[in-house]
Amino acid sequence: MTNVLELSSVSKKYGSDHTEVIALKELSFAVKAGEFVAVIGPSGSGKSTFLTIAAGLQKPTSGDVLVGNQSLNNLSKKQLLDLRFKKIGFILQSSNLVPFLKVEDQFHLIEKVDKSRRNEEKKIELLKTLGIYDLKDKYPRDLSGGERQRVAIACALYHEPDVILADEPTASLDTEKAFDVVKLLGREAKDKNKGIVMVTHDERLLEYCDRVVRIRDGELEELN
Repeated sequence: MTNVLELSSVSKKYGSDHTEVIALKELSFAVKAGEFVAVIGPSGSGKSTFLTIAAGLQKPTSGDVLVGNQSLNNLSKKQLLDLRFKKIGFILQSSNLVPFLKVEDQFHLIEKVDKSRRNEEKKIELLKTLGIYDLKDKYPRDLSGGERQRVAIACALYHEPDVILADEPTASLDTEKAFDVVKLLGREAKDKNKGIVMVTHDERLLEYCDRVVRIRDGELEELN
């Protein structure tokens, strides 16, 4: 299978001279279509920097990021924005929902930007699978943290990107819902041939992943 995401010898430095911090050190990583990869590591190890660089939200100091066969290095801001919308789904710890839109309208926003994404059957399936169908007429302020997170996950999957990057997607969920979400991500990878990368601290979830890598002090190690 082909790589849908690849980081090649990526380094990231902040500051200079005595204030210089090296967040990532010549890190190389790839995820294939249909693969679900977990990323673990202690706080401050470089996991969030790794995810934001993989998503094209910040540039590496050196090295290259490829989504499909497209290098992100020389893209304009507009080209990057277009690629991120079409190719990358990003699930944040803080559910990034539009506060003045009801749950169902969050999906309509995606459809408005790209009419080809409209799929009523897929939307209903996601809402029901994630246990939020009855919340479709609620605003984000009326939802619990876990409910907002599940809506954000549904939106990311509805978007149908080639790559999904998830930063602690189960952090605000109870155990049962956390397992449901990880099983859903695993099925999405296999059934829809997506590459999914999930940062997590919950080692109980690792058995549902195809591979586990660890980032520590900015360096990546394959665990299995």
